[in-house]
Amino acid sequence: MIAGSVPASALVDKLAYVFSIIVLPMIAGYIVRQRALARDPSNEQTCRRWSRTLKLICIAAFVPPIATTAMLKNPLAGTSVLVLASIGVGFLLLEASLGRAYIGLRKLPPRQGGAFLGCAAMTNMLSFGGLIVFAVWGNDGLQQVYLLKLLEHVLYFGVFYPWCSTFSPDLEPQHTGLIASFRRHPVTLVPLTAVFVGVAWNFLHYSSPSHPTGPPTWTLPINEYLMPAQVGLLTFAVGLTLAPSRIRRYWPECLAAASIKFLIAPVVTGTAAYLCMRNGLISELGFRVAVVISSMPVAFNSLIPPALYNLDEDLANSCWLFTSAMLVVTVPVLYVVFT
Repeated sequence: MIAGSVPASALVDKLAYVFSIIVLPMIAGYIVRQRALARDPSNEQTCRRWSRTLKLICIAAFVPPIATTAMLKNPLAGTSVLVLASIGVGFLLLEASLGRAYIGLRKLPPRQGGAFLGCAAMTNMLSFGGLIVFAVWGNDGLQQVYLLKLLEHVLYFGVFYPWCSTFSPDLEPQHTGLIASFRRHPVTLVPLTAVFVGVAWNFLHYSSPSHPTGPPTWTLPINEYLMPAQVGLLTFAVGLTLAPSRIRRYWPECLAAASIKFLIAPVVTGTAAYLCMRNGLISELGFRVAVVISSMPVAFNSLIPPALYNLDEDLANSCWLFTSAMLVVTVPVLYVVFT
């Protein structure tokens, strides 16, 4: 183990904690759904409306403070900052491009194509990846995660969400795109604005005469409480629309998403990060963290565009559930390789 590593028992405890945050609210949402459908099958649409509302609350109420405080974690300066941020942007764009290529090859219908694009493009960098990195390498590793995901919200809400909206059946072809997406769903501007506020705050904070070396102390516990709350609310919303039996309808898409997340992205990202490490642009820890983060499953955020833009929620739920379940295999492999 390198400096900052923790024993395997601590990793197991932390993984048990994160899985409880994810699984228990999802089971609760699924139980609510099943009881509602048992009373009246037409409650399916009611469950979907409630799920959509809860996902919008996550975007409007939880993401802004999380994104703003995340931007304060480190000064936005230095070669390693720029290189790690570029690696993070690069592998997300790679995954999005691979997803778009798969949509074209399979000639997926628009609603399925838009849902799959979100699954391919967005990766669970913090909820799963950040926790695993923190469990193994502590705060030193977590700092590298925040550098990798520095521009994550800009890509998600400024690029990937509008891109998914172009597949929406609710918009005419001439009315799709970035501006039309923001105009139809202005709530997606809220997290994007929060990122820019965080960037401005970062420069003001770290350029102050006192020369601080870290974020304001009062911001440190914010994500400690908001992240679990957001994840719990979002997974409850997922449970309201979850239909595990429908996964078999989307086996090709589930396997394609897994191939992108667990094979292609880690190999390409790991190669790029290794070359950067050999040239002294990032540390060995930065290289290891880049590989781990690029090996994470479909993100929670990928479940929101289908609700916003009337895309195939069952496909998104299936890809998310399938790739998240594969962590049972990928996490032990990554732990053995890197420790």
